[in-house]
Amino acid sequence: MSTKIIQQVRKTFDSKIPNSSNSFFCGFLQTLKRNIKIIWQYRFLLIKGFLSTLTVVSLYYFVSLLIESGIIENDGYRISSVSFIFVGIIIVEITAKTITSTLGSFQSEMRQGTFEALITTQFGLKKYVYAETFAEVVYTLVLNIVYYIPVFFIFPLLRDVSVTFSSSLTILLLLFFTFAFFTALALVGAIFTVLIKRGREISMVIIGVLLLLSGSLFPLSVFPNWLRTIAQISPLTQVVKAIRFCLFGQGIVTDSIVWHALLVLIAGSVVLFVVFQILFKSIYKRIQHKGTFHEY
Repeated sequence: MSTKIIQQVRKTFDSKIPNSSNSFFCGFLQTLKRNIKIIWQYRFLLIKGFLSTLTVVSLYYFVSLLIESGIIENDGYRISSVSFIFVGIIIVEITAKTITSTLGSFQSEMRQGTFEALITTQFGLKKYVYAETFAEVVYTLVLNIVYYIPVFFIFPLLRDVSVTFSSSLTILLLLFFTFAFFTALALVGAIFTVLIKRGREISMVIIGVLLLLSGSLFPLSVFPNWLRTIAQISPLTQVVKAIRFCLFGQGIVTDSIVWHALLVLIAGSVVLFVVFQILFKSIYKRIQHKGTFHEY
């Protein structure tokens, strides 16, 4: 990228964020606006994303019609194996897309040469990492939820759902803290992406571990004891378990399954945020010492 273009990127970003050294919210809005403009330039990918979701769900639905649906007893409720697996697939797929998109965005910035221009603005590296991560998580989560809304009306895969007003509020609370956990996880991943410049590879490792331990495709009871113990520590495992309980067992906040999931999500978010703070300073100094910013 030429010096003229870099200066133009910096000037545009700084002009949109007056007094940005003290304004994270303005920086977040400008980052989100910039990312949406970029995505809109490739709006065909939005249609492709919806068609991809529709294709995956339709394949799952039609295959489920060819096999006999079993009944799964889990956490005090009985549902068809089709509905049980489908909820797990939705949660894991949205998780995978969110992490991949967030870490991939940093890698794309570095390849295009705009990363160095943005982090040398008055906004600063740390606030930019916060803003980029938060904006990407918000955008990806909202977009994927929108993708699934029409799919629910087309395919009756959630026919066993039994939701009350209280359990609906509980699901929203779970989603809020799940969002906080994904953001903290993406922040830590972003630091390593900046360091080793491999966002996609890092996201695949994270997704693989979370998917293995989540119990999204089968009950945790089929795990051996040692793996079941490890899986209970994973926040995604607790999210899948709690959301299923709210959807099929009318779970509310006072139920042990739900508040245990909330505690794990909150604790996981706090730990990851602290890890990010610790790693940021040391990794930033290391990059400065090596002088690797210009290599992106």
